[in-house]
Amino acid sequence: MAKTAREAALCILHAVAAEDAYANIEMAKFLAAASCSRQDAALLNQLVYGVLQRQAALDYLLAKLCAKPLAKLPLWILLILRMSLFQLVYMDKIPASAAVNEGVKLAKKYGHAGTAGLVNGVLRSYLRQSEVLSLPAREQNLEDYLSITLSHPRWLVRYLLRNYDADAVEHYCLYNNQARSLSLRTNTLQMQRKALAEALRIEGFTPQPGLFAPEALRLPRASMLFATKLFQEGAFQVQDESSMLAAHALDAQPSSRVLDLCAAPGGKTTHIAQLTNDAAEIHAFDIHPHKVALIEENCRRLGIHSVQALAADGRNLGPSHHEWADYLLLDAPCSGLGVLGGRPDLRWRKQESDIAKLAALAAELLAAAADYLRPGGILLFSTCTITREENQQAVARFLAARPDFSLQAFPEVPAFAGFDAADAANMAQGFLQILPHKHHLDGFFMARLRKGGQQ
Repeated sequence: MAKTAREAALCILHAVAAEDAYANIEMAKFLAAASCSRQDAALLNQLVYGVLQRQAALDYLLAKLCAKPLAKLPLWILLILRMSLFQLVYMDKIPASAAVNEGVKLAKKYGHAGTAGLVNGVLRSYLRQSEVLSLPAREQNLEDYLSITLSHPRWLVRYLLRNYDADAVEHYCLYNNQARSLSLRTNTLQMQRKALAEALRIEGFTPQPGLFAPEALRLPRASMLFATKLFQEGAFQVQDESSMLAAHALDAQPSSRVLDLCAAPGGKTTHIAQLTNDAAEIHAFDIHPHKVALIEENCRRLGIHSVQALAADGRNLGPSHHEWADYLLLDAPCSGLGVLGGRPDLRWRKQESDIAKLAALAAELLAAAADYLRPGGILLFSTCTITREENQQAVARFLAARPDFSLQAFPEVPAFAGFDAADAANMAQGFLQILPHKHHLDGFFMARLRKGGQQ
């Protein structure tokens, strides 16, 4: 029997909690295999991402409603309670009776009569007490408000408050809990953005232009895009718009040699190929062979022939790539604090200790990358995080160790025309920090570096 949207959401949430699965991958797998309406797909999207976004707030309320500690509940039952309570608190278009009854049905299937009674009792207790139950307010306790009401890990809230002002942290957390649109990159080797938008409208979608990248489109996240002929035949790539800006900042030229050191799944790699009219020589590396296969698959689907995908550690490519590249992209592994809005499960996987570890790894990759680049070549260092340790400080340390490198102004291309004066001043100096709550994109950092000498 086919799963309902609620049951599918429950199973995805269980895979995330019990198997350390990634919500976006599990969602894509379900939608690719299932035959469901766009309405059901939208509900599935709301439930999975909403429960993960609001997990701390939901657990705070549940702890007040449950007689036993949440840690003592069976995982399936805790997830059913979270999902049902999310509908009662945050989804006003769903009748309370439907949220409760469907939760009880799931509890009978994934638990037993006793746990079904527990679910029914807790949810009905919330309905009786909803007028007096409340989440921490900003004016009562800022840290509690950010970590519980806005549902971000407490270590992250404390870290952000040490590095940003309170209003910026609040806006960051609020943005991360908003419904997200899906960002598409038009494959301009096949068609232009206007033609893709019209083709998507014919399919029943409602695309809008992106904010900065000239090939970007946005549309509701739950759209069943992967089943369309347009996707299968390579008319577009799903890619966040901030990520698209990396290829524009690198500004590689046709007939040049390009290295992409941490390339999987190939979004930036294929974009570089696209912007060079599939006429550059691009070597794309990833340390994991199964991820190299993702690069190859994206190249096949998009009709790209200029990319050679290889499995190797970017810190040790060997003498074959010594001073080989004219352009080099290093999108370094990072804490990912810029993408928590679109990937809410990540916020519960991270630890503050990750920041220093990943900054150290980025330093090793930068040191190696410097030797792969020809004199006069351009290195674009990027991350999808907002920490100074992994971004500005990493670049400063690199420049101190390699005085033959210097920051280079961003190219004057349409992708960067919409940024404000402060961002333009930074880009003139060679770097850009995209903040989710300011730019309404995934958080992203880029530094454009030139190796001294003549190419």
